[in-house]
Amino acid sequence: MTYTIKDNCIICDSCQPQCPNGAIKPVAEGDGYWIDPTLCDRCPDVAIPRCVAACSIGSLTPLQAKKGRRKSTLLPPAIPAIFLNGKTTAFASSMVVWEACNVLAQRQPWQTTDSEGQRCYRRVVHRGRGEMRFRLVADPTRDPLRPMATDKVGETMAQFDIRATCMHLIFAAYATTLDCPWQESFVLNDQHIEQYLGLDKRKDLTKLDKLTLIKKLVYQSCQLLVAIDWPCQGRVKAFSVDEQPVWHLLDTEYFFEEDPQGYRHLIGLGFTVRAGIWAKYFLNKHDYRRQIAFYQYGTLPYSLLTEVMSNWQQHEGAMRLLLWFLFKLRLEGDHRMKVRTLLRIAYGEDRLMEATTVRGAHKRLLKTFESDLATIHCYGLKPLFDPETYALDIQPLWARAADIPDDVDDAFEFWVNDANQARSLTDAAPRDKWQRLINARILGFELSEEWQQTVRRRTPKRNRQSSHSVRVERLSGSVIKAARQRQNFTQRALAEQLGKSQSWVRDVENGRFGILPEDQARLCQALKIQ
Repeated sequence: MTYTIKDNCIICDSCQPQCPNGAIKPVAEGDGYWIDPTLCDRCPDVAIPRCVAACSIGSLTPLQAKKGRRKSTLLPPAIPAIFLNGKTTAFASSMVVWEACNVLAQRQPWQTTDSEGQRCYRRVVHRGRGEMRFRLVADPTRDPLRPMATDKVGETMAQFDIRATCMHLIFAAYATTLDCPWQESFVLNDQHIEQYLGLDKRKDLTKLDKLTLIKKLVYQSCQLLVAIDWPCQGRVKAFSVDEQPVWHLLDTEYFFEEDPQGYRHLIGLGFTVRAGIWAKYFLNKHDYRRQIAFYQYGTLPYSLLTEVMSNWQQHEGAMRLLLWFLFKLRLEGDHRMKVRTLLRIAYGEDRLMEATTVRGAHKRLLKTFESDLATIHCYGLKPLFDPETYALDIQPLWARAADIPDDVDDAFEFWVNDANQARSLTDAAPRDKWQRLINARILGFELSEEWQQTVRRRTPKRNRQSSHSVRVERLSGSVIKAARQRQNFTQRALAEQLGKSQSWVRDVENGRFGILPEDQARLCQALKIQ
């Protein structure tokens, strides 16, 4: 139960310095104080809350629980701006968003330091020609923003909630709905977030519990600062971005309602957010048409958010992998992955090192990994095991049991044949399974329909008038992709030969925009298309 301040407060300023959470705040317009119920925890370490002990006239009193389930009309209507079809939506999927998602989800300790001696997370891009540096901000609402002290970074990262990545992806989806997201802001309230995260169906949480959780997730996703040094890529010139928030938290609005007893209850929250300056270079529609900036976006399945919100405690490693696959599997080309890489992403480098050095630790990690892999399979992403490195004898039991027929007669024949084989399905795993597993590979994943969808946007037609125009048959994306594969070109190699970016080649192959005649001629020459 939280506390509230009654009307007889004499504004003696004795209670505010005593609050360790900063829950007692001055009234924006007028004199006095109010208590933020999302921050007040009633000082569980002492018998009498510190603010109550400091007040000499007894102005602080416990906030009585609100009775009844009547809905308030004070909140603005929650009109969804994303997931309009109920399944998928477009979202910004640039490298900045990907790495910010990894920081929030994986919570890896930062060992590197920047030029100022502060701990940071450094991500090298384009084979060392550029880099991105991430740091944490202590309070995303303070102006100016102050980077977090080095001694508090580790403790803060350990408290990161993996569900904050869902909020980060929701912000990335909202950013695609704006023409200039680095200049325009978007507003969403707690009702939007409850619908997107499935919290509106949780009957075990009170309204205050939901609001407290939503505020924590929003604030955690806005704690990341990023600085970018990007190299020249195609026609896009090299650029640098000074340290800026990935998401600017411009304002937090509180909605209160007073009951007949005179108590003010928090009934809603509103957040005003704007994308950082990185969106000017990676989510710029206007300059993307001129081929001097990027516009990188993908498809965000609604089921991913609900899956993370429901299984983040039981299968946290699987949820980290799903969030990583959201960006990894959207790229064209070979999706082969080492199991060692998946283990590092799901459980961290320290736990992987423990499994390889401490006796018996690898058995627990192996059991957890196979369980998380089964969770990913049940979600809809079926792993494709490499028959050479990830042979049948070291595959999970659930994967081998998938071949058992449903028909009774066919199942009987299956077990008869299995008993006559050199290695049966029920035999114990080989003794060297762990050593073979960490060197094994997964060829990719069979994607569900939601993960296969590609969001296509309509681009305005360009008015080109020419008195001597010649009609040329336009190449389709499938033809270009097939020709590139025949020539054994990767998208990056073809982009470097054409003087374009890799994202341009990917968008052309996906049919997201048309090709100019001069670019089509160069494609035909490079790919030897008649």
